Amino acid sequence: MPDSKEGFFWRVPARVKRIVIDANVQVRGGFRVLYREKANPLHIVGKDRKSSVIFGTDEDAWTDRNGVSENEKWKYSSVSVIEDAVVHVLNVTCLNPRGYIISGYANDAVIHVDSCSLLDTRDGNNNNSDGFAGAGGSSVTNSLISTADDGIKVYSDITIENTTIEHHRNGAPLQFGWGGKNETVSAQIKGLVIKGVDRENRYNMAPITWERGNDSVRNVSIDGLEVEIKGEVYNEEEMAWRPIGLFELKPSDCEFNLTAVNVKLNGLPMGLRKTKGTVDISEALK
Repeated sequence: MPDSKEGFFWRVPARVKRIVIDANVQVRGGFRVLYREKANPLHIVGKDRKSSVIFGTDEDAWTDRNGVSENEKWKYSSVSVIEDAVVHVLNVTCLNPRGYIISGYANDAVIHVDSCSLLDTRDGNNNNSDGFAGAGGSSVTNSLISTADDGIKVYSDITIENTTIEHHRNGAPLQFGWGGKNETVSAQIKGLVIKGVDRENRYNMAPITWERGNDSVRNVSIDGLEVEIKGEVYNEEEMAWRPIGLFELKPSDCEFNLTAVNVKLNGLPMGLRKTKGTVDISEALK
């Protein structure tokens, strides 16, 4: 695709039903998906997960360097669902996007990611390369997310299965909100692994984080969770480092309800929980 700010992204016509990326092919560009009838979903399919690649840029912090506003950064994803549509992304690697990796913030931007690798391998912690966000009914299965920003934004009803998220210094593997009001969201999770990978074992968020929100509810069901992380998390209020825990659930007027079975925390404490609601965690027998 052309290397210009907007020309880099192909606005996929509704008549295109399937995009196939062959093995050993690197697409230097991004896909923007406009309105599609539900009966006309788009499929983006790789022939080989490792070598069928959608590549963005080697430049760090591309969105900031190119004057992209905060609420527009998601539109510069490897795959960005701009308007209501159903999109399936299968068997590809999305590498070093200009903005987010796979995202859709339209009311009915339903995205299903299966057997994909969503990666940011650049230096720095300010690439704004959030891993995944989609509308209610979206899913992430059989995938790897490794990015120095939020892994999966749980802002709408979602299913997550058999997925690994690598926790870097910046961002939360599961981010439940940076704002929003009067929202009720359900997450069904099965077989999730979260691995801390910062070399200094220092993080600015916990594996499960809810930064801000008002009068909202998150209902989470987990069957199979393993968290492998140690070290410290930065407490912004105290401006100091403290031992990392599973949670940073900050908005006190919100409700977080979790039922989790078959959990391996490997000694990780619960962490910070200011939210209302109930948390029931059953660790797997050793």
